[in-house]
Amino acid sequence: MKYFIFLLFLNFILIQKIYSQNFDDLKIYTENNPPYVTVDDKNQISGHVGNKVLKILKKTNINSNRIEILPWARALLDAKKRKNVMIFPFVKTKERNGIFNFAILAYKQSLNFYKLKTSKDIQVKNLEDAKKYSTCVVRNDYKHEHLLSENFTNFEETTHQNVNVQKFLNHRCDLIISAEEGLVAKLKEFNTDINTVEKVLEVKNFDANIYIAFSPGTDQDIIDAFINADK
Repeated sequence: MKYFIFLLFLNFILIQKIYSQNFDDLKIYTENNPPYVTVDDKNQISGHVGNKVLKILKKTNINSNRIEILPWARALLDAKKRKNVMIFPFVKTKERNGIFNFAILAYKQSLNFYKLKTSKDIQVKNLEDAKKYSTCVVRNDYKHEHLLSENFTNFEETTHQNVNVQKFLNHRCDLIISAEEGLVAKLKEFNTDINTVEKVLEVKNFDANIYIAFSPGTDQDIIDAFINADK
């Protein structure tokens, strides 16, 4: 019994040591991407994943002002080449596996292709059908990366989530690939709803769940601190 209590005490001391780090080298990147991360006009974040991150930061004594709101392509590029970067919301792709540490599962979801209900001439029964049409994507986000890995070539690209949906609504592309929760939130920002679109195909055999991830070379003590704070 005394040995067990000693182990608990030792574990407590180790956790406190990790939590007491200054994390001076840690960079934290995200983007405005409701409903997962919502950024208000004061750069304060919330959302399904944003709130989870805030709770972890509080436990690790890291000021939430350390979070940097960046365009996704820039955040991803920097995270690939810099150690000690936490990035969210983050999804696994073939390219990212083996590079990033997907330490914390933050939100479960699946992906679908959608068309506008007014686009009655668009018929999609499988991925090969989808390749015949143009798809709106955010450059270098996980959906774009996944479609590239599946040999899609016909894209309407942008660097911002909202512009991506706006292009879709304006018929600048035929399809959009999204989780239903994410599309509902984006459509709401344009004063429309999910009834204006039609799901045409579910994207299967792909882990579309959202993670809190760390860049290659990130100190293991930092990763362990976040994993422990999420328990």
